[in-house]
Amino acid sequence: MIALHVLTIVLVATMLSLANWQWTRHNDRQQFNNEVRARATEPVQPLERVLAAHPEPDDAQWFTVTATGTYGTPTFQLVNVSQNGAAGYDVVTPLTLDDGRVIVINRGFLPLAEPLPSDLAGENVTVIGRVRVSDTKQFGEIDNSAQADLIEIQRIDLKILDDVIEGDVVEVSLDALETTPSDDPRLAPVAEPTLSSGPHLSYTVQWILFSICAIAAWALLVRRALHQKDSSAQPE
Repeated sequence: MIALHVLTIVLVATMLSLANWQWTRHNDRQQFNNEVRARATEPVQPLERVLAAHPEPDDAQWFTVTATGTYGTPTFQLVNVSQNGAAGYDVVTPLTLDDGRVIVINRGFLPLAEPLPSDLAGENVTVIGRVRVSDTKQFGEIDNSAQADLIEIQRIDLKILDDVIEGDVVEVSLDALETTPSDDPRLAPVAEPTLSSGPHLSYTVQWILFSICAIAAWALLVRRALHQKDSSAQPE
């Protein structure tokens, strides 16, 4: 009987812990959604103003900004990308700003069958885009190698790209939404982030229900055991 009590306590504690974890993830997702929506509704601002007001990259992410400069080299292919069900790659090019710093621009998505757009090195452009933070390697992912001939990249890891691109690379990048003059018409703007609540709330309820079922099963077994004990204790 003691083993049953211990097992029930462990099961219920584990299930409630998982419920709390899913609830935390649900709240984090809601906060993310609200943050993205709020920043997306802000008017377009110069990049310098947003970075001055939000020195930390995470605080600047998702604002829509404008940046003017000159495209540089090299142009990278962000590989292993899919968008709207199609496999392809993103075209990533450094943009040298008027103050000499460099910001990395994700110019957009192309299907695998499409060749790289024309080299725009030396062309003056104005980009309106979403601010993004540097992407870092997750467990099990392939490394970006910091080498001079690096063209294909697994992620926009700005620390790695800073070793390849000439100039001081800004700590954020931009997903281009609009470019003046216009970029290659084949390029599709990078998809907006998905703003869904996800399954975390339903998982929270699920784990709570499982814990209630475990308690109910424990109560039923204890009641049955006590009933059997009382029956055996009665004289014949």
